[in-house]
Amino acid sequence: MFSTCSICRTLTPYGVSRCPTHKPRRHHVKTRQQRGYTEEYLTNRRIILKDDPICSICLRRKATTADHIVPLSKGGTNKLNNLRPACLPCNSGRGNRT
Repeated sequence: MFSTCSICRTLTPYGVSRCPTHKPRRHHVKTRQQRGYTEEYLTNRRIILKDDPICSICLRRKATTADHIVPLSKGGTNKLNNLRPACLPCNSGRGNRT
């Protein structure tokens, strides 16, 4: 038995909804280590968040994450002088901007 590709209508094996051309690609998910979050980062994050600081970006909410001042993708490091306390909305909203 055969079915057809849901996009181009070519014949595919029964139960397969898309042909090899239109098969969805699986994205490789990097581990924390591969993204640059090393033991040094985790240690420095604990140091920064130890005293329940407020967010250094909005100055309103409690900081729950450590934000890279210069992002890793732009050549930043996980050193203590490149990290600052930030709340989750501020940190995730910044993306990889300096």
